[in-house]
Amino acid sequence: MKLPRILLVDDSAAILNSLSAILKISGYEVETAYNGSEALRRIHSEDFDLVICDIEMPGITGLDFLGRVRRDYDRELDVILMTGFLDHEYFIEAIRLGAADFIRKPIDTKQIIRSIQGLVERKQNRNDFSDFYSHLDHADFSFVLNPKHFSKFALSKVFNSFLRQNFHLSHSELNEILICVDEMVYNAFIHGILKLTNKERVLDHKSLQQLILQRLQIPENAEKRMRFAFCIDHQNETLNITVEDDGDGFDYEAWLLRVAQETKLNLDEHGRGISMLYHLADKLEFSDGGRKVSIIKKILQHPHHETG
Repeated sequence: MKLPRILLVDDSAAILNSLSAILKISGYEVETAYNGSEALRRIHSEDFDLVICDIEMPGITGLDFLGRVRRDYDRELDVILMTGFLDHEYFIEAIRLGAADFIRKPIDTKQIIRSIQGLVERKQNRNDFSDFYSHLDHADFSFVLNPKHFSKFALSKVFNSFLRQNFHLSHSELNEILICVDEMVYNAFIHGILKLTNKERVLDHKSLQQLILQRLQIPENAEKRMRFAFCIDHQNETLNITVEDDGDGFDYEAWLLRVAQETKLNLDEHGRGISMLYHLADKLEFSDGGRKVSIIKKILQHPHHETG
C-alpha cells in the first residue's frame, strides 16, 4: 500500500527535522519546505496527501499559503495549520479558506498523529455519490447511525459529496458546515455512546482504536444509536443540522458559559468541539440534557447549474 505523503512547511529547521523524524517513524512519507514559496512549487509539481504548515512565517504566511492552495492549486488538499497563538479573526479566516485542522505549538506529537490519521482515513474512505436530487430547493433528511459501523464511514465526506452535487454552496460555507458535522458526530460517538474519559481520548491511535472496539462489545453501548438530521432551505437561506445520541448528556450550560468567556480560541482537544461550533454556527442550541445539539447556518443563494 502506498504510504501517505506529507509536506511539512516551517521556517524553523529544528521543527522540520524533529517533526519529520516523528512522522517517518509513524509510517508516513515526508518532504519538507522552509517557506511558503517553496511549498507552492512543490505542490505544483508533486502529489501530496496532506500539508502541515506553520502560520507565522516571513513572506508567504500560512494563511497566504492556504489561500493560494485553494485559489490556484488543489481545492481538496488537506492543510493542517500549526500556530503558537490563534485569535478569533485568524481562526475564522483559516476556516473559510479551508483549513483541515489546527495544532498548537509546542507540538503535541500524539495530537498531530491523531489528526493526520483521521484526515488520511477520511480521504481514503471518501465515497462519491452519483447525481441525484438535483435542483432541490428544500431537503429534509435524517439518519440513524449504528455505532458498530460508525468508524467504517467518513460521514462528513459523504455529506460533502451530497452538498457539493446538489446545493452549490460556496467553498467557505461548505468547509464550515463539514467541520461542524465532524465535531458534532464525533463528540456524540466518543462522549455519548462510548463515554470515553479525557485521559482515554488522548491515547495513541492504536490504543484508542482497541479501546473503542472493546467498548462497542459492551451490549449497553452497542444498543445505543446516534441520530443525524439536516434540513436545507434555499428559500430561507438556512441549514439546520441536529445530532442526538443515547448517552447520559452533560452540563452544556457550564460549557457554553465557559466558551462565551474565552479570551482566545480553545484549540485543546478537551472542549475544542463546543468552541468550534460556538464560533462557526450562526446559532447553537443544546437540549435533552445535552444529548441533542443543533446548529443553524445561514447560506447564500447560489444558482443551480443545468446538467446535460
